[in-house]
Amino acid sequence: MSFPSVNRAPSLYRVLIPLALLLLVPAGGTAAEVAWRKHTVMQGGHCNTAVALDANGDQLLDVIASFHGKVSLFIAPRWEREIVLHRFPGESGGCIHSAVIDADGDGDLDWAGTLAHGHPFWLENPGHDHALNGDWIARAIDHEITGIHCILRSDVDNDGQDDLIINNFEPEQGLGDSMAWFSIPANPLTAHRWKRHVFADGDARGGSHYMGAGDIDGDGWKEIAVGAKGNPFADGNWFAYWKNPGPEKVKGAWEKVILAENQTAATNILPADVNGDGKIDWLASRGHGTGVLWFENPDWQIHEIDRDIEFPHSLTVADHDLDGDIDAATCGYGGERVMWYENDGQGHFTLHTLDEHQQSYDLRSVDMDGDGDLDLLNAGRGSENVVWYENPLK
Repeated sequence: MSFPSVNRAPSLYRVLIPLALLLLVPAGGTAAEVAWRKHTVMQGGHCNTAVALDANGDQLLDVIASFHGKVSLFIAPRWEREIVLHRFPGESGGCIHSAVIDADGDGDLDWAGTLAHGHPFWLENPGHDHALNGDWIARAIDHEITGIHCILRSDVDNDGQDDLIINNFEPEQGLGDSMAWFSIPANPLTAHRWKRHVFADGDARGGSHYMGAGDIDGDGWKEIAVGAKGNPFADGNWFAYWKNPGPEKVKGAWEKVILAENQTAATNILPADVNGDGKIDWLASRGHGTGVLWFENPDWQIHEIDRDIEFPHSLTVADHDLDGDIDAATCGYGGERVMWYENDGQGHFTLHTLDEHQQSYDLRSVDMDGDGDLDLLNAGRGSENVVWYENPLK
């Protein structure tokens, strides 16, 4: 799941980058030829999710992360911490996943989070002038869906307004074995809940993980895909997508299409035209097992990218080397390796190891330093940190 880059004035990061690092970049060099520099945002908390946004309007991207039962805002470039939520009722840990969305339509980005044993909620950004010392008020998205593992921002019904896609991870709670998308209500500051639309109605059994949304069949309407990890849940180990039925039935149940079964510990799946043929494929990982792969549209033939990486629980797709095709990156929390997969434009990948001492549950492609290329923002899980990797291309 990637976060769009933000246009901004030249940032302080360019002054802070050591001259020695700049001299390492060869003329015409690529991101594969020079090390990606690692920057630490936070150290000292088991963090499953971190996202970027400009909270205070200074044209620098800040980071919001959830750990130790709190939601914390880290202000760039020195990463001073401001706690914006001390604890959400009914949950003692942190959020398992998060997203940014302009929920109240006031032009700044709010924050939405999902709780492993609770319900999804969003925090109202008090605005650039008050982001550091104002109240980020917590409001519910839904009071029934629970046991959640993913939240994804996307315009599902093509009305020009972002929605949130949320899964129900555990079969015995909430909307067990289902997934839904939620549209923003007319009055989000006073609404009791967002508008819920269950598209996977009881047919997402098996521990559904991270969703991806993309127009697979070219009809202008986005399909939604997910991987199901299986153990300890029954009927998992598959990748599938649900076909968007279009304007007449988009708010009802959708048809499920199995991409592949016997995919042990399937988790992430994201849309991308991997081989440059104009068709949107799916790029995926077995995040509680081994391997990164892609499914080729239209027959969904499986192509292995990395057979060996252990527990690649995070996944992002983007054009990291600015050559016009889609690359990928992951971090395996088993082998503690951060990997960047360089696409040749035809679906063949060169593997690059960026770090061998880092864990992850959440990895995002985002232009953290505002230099025009996409860096990697990583929520550190077992390594108990939040870091970002500076793309050396520019």
